[in-house]
Amino acid sequence: MIRTRVLLADGHVQVGDGLALARSAPVGATVWVDVIASNAEDLSSLPGEWRFHHLALEDCVHEQRRSKYERFPAHAFVVVHALNTTTDDDLDTLALRIFIRPGLVVSVHERPISAVDRVETLLREDTERIGQSADRVLYALIDSVVDEFMPLLDRWESQLDALETRADEHRDLSVMDEVVALRRNLLVLRRLMLPQQEVVKRVMDSPETTEAGKIYFRDVLDHMDALADSAQLLVEVCHGMIQVQVERVNERLNKTMKYMAIVSTLLLPMTVISGVFGMNFDVIPNQHSALGFYSAIAMMVVSALALMIWFRFRKWV
Repeated sequence: MIRTRVLLADGHVQVGDGLALARSAPVGATVWVDVIASNAEDLSSLPGEWRFHHLALEDCVHEQRRSKYERFPAHAFVVVHALNTTTDDDLDTLALRIFIRPGLVVSVHERPISAVDRVETLLREDTERIGQSADRVLYALIDSVVDEFMPLLDRWESQLDALETRADEHRDLSVMDEVVALRRNLLVLRRLMLPQQEVVKRVMDSPETTEAGKIYFRDVLDHMDALADSAQLLVEVCHGMIQVQVERVNERLNKTMKYMAIVSTLLLPMTVISGVFGMNFDVIPNQHSALGFYSAIAMMVVSALALMIWFRFRKWV
C-alpha cells in the first residue's frame, strides 16, 4: 500500500494513492511517500531514479532492533521505533524506516503506525505547522513518534503512585512484583530512547537539515531528554520502593525470629528439668511419687515466668 502527499510551495497539499502523483510533482514541491511493505516485492515499485541504496532497501524488509542514521551517496536513511498501539504490550514497537533527500521523504513500515497517521491528519488540518521542506516532514514524523511515548509514561507514573499508596497505607507487600515489572518496562523505554536521541543529533548535523530545521529537531531532542529523564526518575522511585519493601520483609522476618528465640529460650529450662527427672536412676528423690511430678511442673513454670520477667525488665519483649 502506497500513499503519496505532495506539499506545494503555495501551502496546498495534493493527496493520492500509488506513485503517479509523486512522478508528476512540480519542481520545488516536497513529496512524501508512505509505504506499507513487508517484503522486497512491495518495494520494487519505487522509482529507480530515486537511487535508493540496496543496503537501505534490504534493511526495510529485515527486522531492525536498533535505531540508526546512515548516509548514502544519494540520500540519508533513518530508522526509529514507534509504539505499536494495536497490541496489549505497552512496549511493542515497529520500525519506521525513512529515506530523505531534498524534496523527497519516503517512509516504510511493515504495519500501520498511528504516529504516521497523526502526521497525515496534521497535513490535512494544519499544513503550515509542518512546512514544505523534506526535513520538516522528517521532523514531524520523529516528533509524532516521540509524542506517543508521553501518555505511556504518564500512565506508568499514575500506576506507580497507586502502588505507592497501596504499599504505604495498606502495607501491601504484593506490590513488589508489579513494581519490579514496571521498573523493567521503564528501563526498556530508556534504552529505547537513548539510540533515538543519537539519531536526532546526527540528523541535526546532516546536510539534509536546514538551519531553520535544526530548531525543530532541537525541540524533539528536548522532548526525548525529558522523556529519558522522567523514565530514569521513575526507575529510581521504583528502586526506592523495592528497598522499602525489602526492609519491611526483613523487619517481619526479624520479629518472627525474635518470637521464635523467646519461645525456644522459655523451653530450654523446661527441657533441662524434664531431662534431669527423666533419667533412668532409682536414686532420684520422689521419682515414684506424685510430689515429684508436681515439683517438676512447678519448677518449669517458675523458670519460664522468671525468664519472662527478666525479658520484660531488659525490655526485650
